Amino acid sequence: MTMFKGDEFFKLDDFPFYIDRYTIEKNETIPSHTHDFIELVFVVEGSAVHEMSGHTYRLAAGDVFVIEPNVYHSYVCAADRETVVYNVLFDAAFLQREMEVLQQMPSFINFFYLVPFLRKNHAFVPYHPLQPAQKVHIQSHLQAVFEEFAQRRDGYQLVIKTRLIECLVWLSRYHQENREAGQRPSVSDRDWMDSIVHFVDRHYYQPLTLQQLSRLSGMSVSSFTAKFKEAAGMSLLDYKHTVQIRHASTLLRTTDKKVLDIAHETGFGDISFFNRVFRKHTGCSPREYRSGAHLR
Repeated sequence: MTMFKGDEFFKLDDFPFYIDRYTIEKNETIPSHTHDFIELVFVVEGSAVHEMSGHTYRLAAGDVFVIEPNVYHSYVCAADRETVVYNVLFDAAFLQREMEVLQQMPSFINFFYLVPFLRKNHAFVPYHPLQPAQKVHIQSHLQAVFEEFAQRRDGYQLVIKTRLIECLVWLSRYHQENREAGQRPSVSDRDWMDSIVHFVDRHYYQPLTLQQLSRLSGMSVSSFTAKFKEAAGMSLLDYKHTVQIRHASTLLRTTDKKVLDIAHETGFGDISFFNRVFRKHTGCSPREYRSGAHLR
């Protein structure tokens, strides 16, 4: 199976972005492949079978979805018509600063992070079928991005970033609106909690709160607290600290970064608090750990 690398598409090191409006021909098969970048797919027209994470789904116009790195997927186009899609490829670092703002939106976290993880559940369809007006709106944004990328006029990079951020915000809003209108996914509480645990694993350095994640899950704080503990075996705070200290320990062993920098990098804004939590989890201070005290 094929693994596509970002440097095959990204021609500028400081602008890891690519967009294409691609036509899948009648009966064409695109073999299983993966990539080391994020891919946003929007179906303009047509119909194709999409295989992803061991499950097969029928795509239709207006479907939109995110494929994170290292996920294998393939397409088989319908026999009677072509399928046209926008493929938007970008590296995780492309919108790094903007992502920090977007991640304050529960609807964005749901659309961009939790839904892709939940596709492992066979009962869950990991696509967002947009309503007709929503489809036209998103398609106009992507067409503008496509034209800017093709023409590369002065300021095109800024226009592309701005348009892509708008797309992500609108897609997050549409996802939330459509869920509230009755298109909620069929996912068990346990699978939903597993996706939250997965999110904390990846975003341990952010100031995640019970209120934020319970609201995202559509649960009360008390209900979320109980279900998270059942899934993770400990409270949200203890689990988050466990992940943070694990990453801090790795940095202490493998780099010569200052303890203060490691504390900040792993999400601790206060060095004294970092030292207390680190000692609680390892039995020694960060400096003692670096000197090998945990091995004695």
